[in-house]
Amino acid sequence: MRLGGPNEKPVSEAADALAASGAGHGPATLIRELARDLLRQKRIQLDEASRIDRALRDHDWATVRTYVAKGLARRTEVPSMRENGAGSVPVAAAETADRTMSPEQAADNGVITAGLLRLVLRLCDALPRLAVNDLGFIEGFDLIRSILAGRLTPERLNEVDARIATLVSQQLEMQQKLQDARSSLKDMLSILVDRLGTVGASTAWFQQRVGAYRDVLAGQPEPEVVTRVVVGLLAETKAVSQEIHRSQHDLAEAHRKVESYELRVRNLEHALAQTARMVQNDPLTHALNRRGLDEVFRIEASRSSRYRVPLTLVMIDLDDFKSINDSLGHAAGDRALVHFVTTAQASLRSMELIARTGGEEFVVVFPATGIAESVDAIRRLQRELARSEFQYEGESRAMTFSGGAAAWRAGESLPQILRRADAAMYEAKRAGKNNVVIATE
Repeated sequence: MRLGGPNEKPVSEAADALAASGAGHGPATLIRELARDLLRQKRIQLDEASRIDRALRDHDWATVRTYVAKGLARRTEVPSMRENGAGSVPVAAAETADRTMSPEQAADNGVITAGLLRLVLRLCDALPRLAVNDLGFIEGFDLIRSILAGRLTPERLNEVDARIATLVSQQLEMQQKLQDARSSLKDMLSILVDRLGTVGASTAWFQQRVGAYRDVLAGQPEPEVVTRVVVGLLAETKAVSQEIHRSQHDLAEAHRKVESYELRVRNLEHALAQTARMVQNDPLTHALNRRGLDEVFRIEASRSSRYRVPLTLVMIDLDDFKSINDSLGHAAGDRALVHFVTTAQASLRSMELIARTGGEEFVVVFPATGIAESVDAIRRLQRELARSEFQYEGESRAMTFSGGAAAWRAGESLPQILRRADAAMYEAKRAGKNNVVIATE
């Protein structure tokens, strides 16, 4: 069944419904958006899109993988000249593109497509193993969204693939070690209880024997009987003493192991926390990514509300950044982004955090800082960036940016304040760039 012609409206409606059902964050949303795009590109059919949606709801990752892989393997169909008339002939978009792109571009596209497929399939493989134990780690796959939102190159895809593979491996290894350590800790506690029970039983038996000897001595026994009592009492006292000594040694050893495993558990939990923080950072610039920004905003908005202190966010967009990519290449563009973040982190206070939210878009969070003071800090950063020109392979480029500042209002969500800051930033662009505008709405 073709998905063109009379079916265009159902396809569009199904794609919109698929996107709506995946509203939110996380890998399931990413896969639904991918399925929506595949449906609109006619690389999957309506029933296949429905199966993907149902499989996501049922956490049936094998089915998700199967149908996504099928869609990515198919070519995109686009209308031909005859589709505007009575007839309709599907034409592969890839064939049309091949006639207008260089062999190098075509090769890059092939590598990028293969890399995208590998990333999605790795995601589907990882989710069933990670979903049960660490929901926060799964949500960390928003990192994929941030990378795929920008310009794709084979190098970036390989970097993301390696990073995700490393994180998955580390998470699985740490979770297993943490489980082993906790299991061993439980075993040590069992040894403590068992050994205490052994000491108690030995002591009770010894008390019974002493009582029996007391009864024998109370009857005025013969001297040889008294001798046997003394010899028996000494032997049994020695046995009990040895048992107590062994128990003390075992208890001390168990206590040492318990302390060792407690330390190991703390170290593993710290390592897991470090891994979680890695997921909140942009892999190129090491600024916060969108997930990291979400977490920082949640904390700072709560603090602002509780202690009635101001909170300011500034949206930043680098001016004419495309010219660096066009004149020096995309590798230079990546280096320029790193240069900007490094300069910003040196100029800002440690409490003021910067996040990368798009290709050349950033957000600076100013906790407990009014909007006037925040704008002053951003203008200082503009001056510092102008002084430290970007250098790349003997070429120099002056970098500037436009900013929009917005003061947080009680109850305002992150998307709401970012919309206001974004509008102010575009006003700064229209005013001539290299400027900062305060949101008035």
